[in-house]
Amino acid sequence: MTDNLPNQMLRLMSDGQWHSAHELIESVSHRFSATMHILRKQGYQFEKRRLSGQQHEYRLLLNVNNRM
Repeated sequence: MTDNLPNQMLRLMSDGQWHSAHELIESVSHRFSATMHILRKQGYQFEKRRLSGQQHEYRLLLNVNNRM
């Protein structure tokens, strides 16, 4: 895998655990939602949950191509 933003996000989120927006900003990019958009177009699915106020967590669910 090359070290582009989508691959960085997949490496981080491939554990299936919840990851905070703060963690994604630090590990991927402050534009992590744009990276998620790219991955969604490739078939990856993400779940989002609200913690409190405007704080959210995200996790990778699956890839329609069964790569994950």
